Amino acid sequence: MKRLPALLLFTCGLWAADPQAPATAPVSPPQAAAGESTDFIRFEPGETSDHLQTAIVSYESPQKVRVDLVGAIHIADKVYFDSLNTRFKAYDAVLYELVGPAFTERGKAPAANSQHKLAWVGQLQAKMKETLKLHGQLESIDYQAKNFVHADMGAEQFTDSQEQKNESFLTLYLKAALAQKDANAKSGMDSDAAGLIMLLKLLTAKDTSTGLKRMIAQQFDTVEDIMAGVESGQGTALLGERNRVALEVMDKQIAAGKKNLAIFYGAAHLGDMEERLLKKGFKRTKVEWITAWDLPHEE
Repeated sequence: MKRLPALLLFTCGLWAADPQAPATAPVSPPQAAAGESTDFIRFEPGETSDHLQTAIVSYESPQKVRVDLVGAIHIADKVYFDSLNTRFKAYDAVLYELVGPAFTERGKAPAANSQHKLAWVGQLQAKMKETLKLHGQLESIDYQAKNFVHADMGAEQFTDSQEQKNESFLTLYLKAALAQKDANAKSGMDSDAAGLIMLLKLLTAKDTSTGLKRMIAQQFDTVEDIMAGVESGQGTALLGERNRVALEVMDKQIAAGKKNLAIFYGAAHLGDMEERLLKKGFKRTKVEWITAWDLPHEE
């Protein structure tokens, strides 16, 4: 089986860029084996329908503070986002990602250079949303909710962090491509230019069949391996540094008395974020799966 290029998986599971509840799977065992990390995204085949699912993983601190890591797919079925909107009402605070100003401040300040640098992400996500007939996160999630708290870098902060790390789209993509090559080698997958051909097929397809979505969904299992490779060495501004900022905001919310929090970030962020929570003394207590893409079998 040919792999889609790292660019596509990297984009869909990483962050939200600016330009009827789903099926819930059985709860997974609370604790993984020693040294085993949590999966935050998976493809689940079924008898009549397949599913691309994201995890909601609960952690508890010694002080009985609960933090849920809510993995996001940034383009998904509308029912997925509707279900999340309902769930989010139960939290004291929902910490969300968005490089730049808080959602309520968007449009009030001139666009920063870093936002222009990220424009390609929004453009690719928009094209995928259109082609696959899915819905976008930014227009589907209620970011105006009173319990929503911006927990990401500002535009200038993000740009400065990238410059300090000599980080660019090219360096990130090369690291992602190398990580994908390693993941493919471990699983016996091909890693040649066929993935780029598949991406071109996606971007130019007139037939938005479920089969096209299934082809992509089956390959999201490599996202976490790719991101681990991207974060190797000194880490990145795009993932590790933004996660650091998110948990600093979490600490402030806890200090203010919040006891039940959600961190709503792209699923690719959450492996690193889990490690940071565990180092702070949190223990994992529950894993729940919800369906982002429902993929019925063709009759």
